[in-house]
Amino acid sequence: MKLQLKSLVTILVVWLLISSFSAYSQTFVIDTTEFLNPIENSLSPESYKYDIDEPEIISNDLVTKDMTFVPANILYKNRWDTLNIRIGRTDWTKIADTSILFLHNLHESNFVFPYKGKVISKYGPRGGRFHAGMDIKLNHGDTVRSAFDGKIRIARAISGYGKLIVVRHNNGLETVYGHLSAYLVDVNQEVKAGQPIGLGGRTGRASTDHLHFETRILGEHFNPSKIIDFDNYALVGNHLALDKNLLGFGTKGSTMVVDTARNTDSKYIHIKSGDTLYALALRHKTSVDNICKLNGISPKKVLKVGSKLRIE
Repeated sequence: MKLQLKSLVTILVVWLLISSFSAYSQTFVIDTTEFLNPIENSLSPESYKYDIDEPEIISNDLVTKDMTFVPANILYKNRWDTLNIRIGRTDWTKIADTSILFLHNLHESNFVFPYKGKVISKYGPRGGRFHAGMDIKLNHGDTVRSAFDGKIRIARAISGYGKLIVVRHNNGLETVYGHLSAYLVDVNQEVKAGQPIGLGGRTGRASTDHLHFETRILGEHFNPSKIIDFDNYALVGNHLALDKNLLGFGTKGSTMVVDTARNTDSKYIHIKSGDTLYALALRHKTSVDNICKLNGISPKKVLKVGSKLRIE
């Protein structure tokens, strides 16, 4: 009798525990209403924050008309070269439509003129060569500033340019500062518009102290006066039209040919039958490695007869 009573009590306790746990567990409810029937978010598209670290790949190298700002890493497809001024090549003669590059982003600093001095040599043909920028008079040691927010891509001496700095700006525009006497920044350093980046001088090919200033986009230099008023030290407008006219190709009757791959001391040859990288290196007193770096090719590259190759 005692055994049966004990068993009955045990069963009763277990039942009470199970009932209590069941009742408690029912208080946790997973609401799947929004998952099965999503509710439209009331936030406007402008209120979202987009992560541009993983941008959507754009098939066209150039920014399209309906975009207000495209990060430089998209335009250049993440190409980052700390040795050569030119990266990639854009055939402007085949550009059919006009695209717009916006020069100012509301989240960035305003444009700052690099050095407020007198222009002593303008962009264009000069003495049998093509002058790829604007020369601005300054004194040795004067402070040169970054024109826009950006990142230092090059800070080294290059023949002709002397001590040189190239800043890639966040919209894809690049500005070049040559003949410096000293660097105030390092490669890969982020800078703000107006931030000191170097000191003026006359290194490289220069007959007097001055700043050689260039503007480039997608590897090609263009007349800085298209975006900058050098008399008033201000931007001409808030955008740049990217089309054939940027380099003069679209001008009726124009015979101007701009070889934008060249520095002032660059040298090119045309490949002939039997030419090899090793033979060319010996002939022109350079190295295969140097030729490969200048042209962005590998030592195993098969040279095509008639093609142009940079050797200096």
